[in-house]
Amino acid sequence: MISGRQALATIEQTIGQARGEEGRLDAALKSAADQMARLRAERMDAFRALARLKLDTMTRDGMVRALDAAERQALDLLAQRRQAFERLMERRRAAEQAVKDREAERHAKAAALEEALKPIAALRQQVEAQVRASPEWAAQRARIEDAPTIAAEAEKKAAQADADREAKRKPYEADPLFMYLWRKKFGTAEDRSGPLVRFFDRRVARLIGYDKARANYVLLNEIPQRLREHAERMKAEIANGRERLTALEREALVKAGIGPLAVRARAAKADLDQAERQLAEAKAALAALDREHDASVLQGEGPYRDAIELLATADAQENLQALYREAMATPTPEDDAIVRRIEAADGAIHRAEREMDGLRARLRDLAQRRATIERERDAFRQQGYDQPYGRFDNGSTIGKVLGGILGGVIGSAVLRDTLNGGYNRQPGPWDSDFGGGFPFPQDAGGDWTGGARGSGDSFDTGGSF
Repeated sequence: MISGRQALATIEQTIGQARGEEGRLDAALKSAADQMARLRAERMDAFRALARLKLDTMTRDGMVRALDAAERQALDLLAQRRQAFERLMERRRAAEQAVKDREAERHAKAAALEEALKPIAALRQQVEAQVRASPEWAAQRARIEDAPTIAAEAEKKAAQADADREAKRKPYEADPLFMYLWRKKFGTAEDRSGPLVRFFDRRVARLIGYDKARANYVLLNEIPQRLREHAERMKAEIANGRERLTALEREALVKAGIGPLAVRARAAKADLDQAERQLAEAKAALAALDREHDASVLQGEGPYRDAIELLATADAQENLQALYREAMATPTPEDDAIVRRIEAADGAIHRAEREMDGLRARLRDLAQRRATIERERDAFRQQGYDQPYGRFDNGSTIGKVLGGILGGVIGSAVLRDTLNGGYNRQPGPWDSDFGGGFPFPQDAGGDWTGGARGSGDSFDTGGSF
């Protein structure tokens, strides 16, 4: 079994291995490109020697000067491209090292925070057991536990009263005399009728028994509202009771000395947050250099391609090819030696081209596999698998799967299934809301250290721990 942070470190180490291998392939590709340039230059030198041997002075001097100019131009361009490529590689290696350093720092800060949380968890567990056994806590808890049942019953009665009201109000509302007196607010100060109207209204009221009916109708409409108000009062009482219970628990924790421990944990969390930000910045810088590298190397450009093509264009001129065909047709010992040099250079150039194509393909595949692991690393952290109390039962399998992805024999889906299947969360202090949450209260009305009201310190490790 390994911790979530150990699993993350294993993934990051695998990414580092992939980048190391990419660096070796980059160096091999650079060496092959250098060899290609040397072979092209040697081939041009052979043509230069052939021109001196076969052509008359005027033609020979013009051709040699053209070859010399092309070679000088190519060599200058080659030097520029080599310097630019080496600067890019140096910046990329520095960025890779910066990411490794920031990852190591992040792991150290996460470990420091975990250590800072351990005494808080132990103290909280001890205090929780003591407080829960106290009569005061038990009585307060009982009131909270009874209140939801009472509130639910009040809600149920209010709903039933609503249904009853709809049925029982119909006879009243179907009586035109009753509704006439009701709408004009008969018998209240709001009735603005004159004496004559009032006289006849009183006779109607006596006739239909309005006073009793009005009282029943009012009660019929008020009962659901009163029951609902009672339910809301019970809910408020539950909330207040929970606040009082939390305050009691928090007071016990503060008395037990959790304040200094919380200060230490807050400082450790702030250090971890800063390390996270610095790591994110380092990764962003490396990603930008990766894109620059890929555009130059993986997309087929290569660091020296234009210089090599300049040499290839120069030695592919028609007069050089004609000179070569003439030397092949009328060999002399001197011609024959130069032709063999050209043919040997041709063969070596073709082999170097195949080697470069192979290196570029291997580098492209490795970069894709490394990017796959990096995406799984990001998903790992988004799932919060590196948080405290996270464990993996299949640590050795994770390493093997990562090696398989790096070797190109396993896909990323296998790694994700392995991580999801092997993860389990051990019981931790977050499983209880004792004292208003762990390790700091979630509301702004209190502070574990007994500090000023409204400190607003809360603790959140979701996904970034």
